[in-house]
Amino acid sequence: MIKDALKRFKIRDQLSADFLKLLSFAEKTVLAFMLIVLVFVFMEKIGLTDAFLVGGVIGGTIGFIAITAKKMYHNEAFSELRIYADIKQDMLRSAILAIDYSEKKDGVYYPKKRIFSIFYYCKSEVITHKAQNGIHIFTGPHNRLLKLSNIILRGNLTEHYI
Repeated sequence: MIKDALKRFKIRDQLSADFLKLLSFAEKTVLAFMLIVLVFVFMEKIGLTDAFLVGGVIGGTIGFIAITAKKMYHNEAFSELRIYADIKQDMLRSAILAIDYSEKKDGVYYPKKRIFSIFYYCKSEVITHKAQNGIHIFTGPHNRLLKLSNIILRGNLTEHYI
């Protein structure tokens, strides 16, 4: 029987598991605010606007915060994937490579590019793998685990029916 279950953790659980994700959110917000201010200062200096548009800076920053929060805490939310199937090690390795991750330690996979922060890896962007009693448990970002699940299960299904 091939089955999977993907569970997205609540924000409270995500922050308790990975506090650095909140700091990376603040880091991205400060960086975006500074870039938005720079754009509006540049627009004023070259004459596109008569005055510095404070409302534009505030609106741009609020829009950035909303989009980034949705991406970090919903699309790439810290999640757990359970796969009830036999997964061969070479199939797992090729599936991990297909989603642009690489193995740094045994059962711990890092993305090729940092997802949340510019300076450091957050715990919730790393995929971990544990196998116990025929159940494979992965933790990591939701969309990446969804892609991993589709690749593994598609590979397992074609293996069983060919």
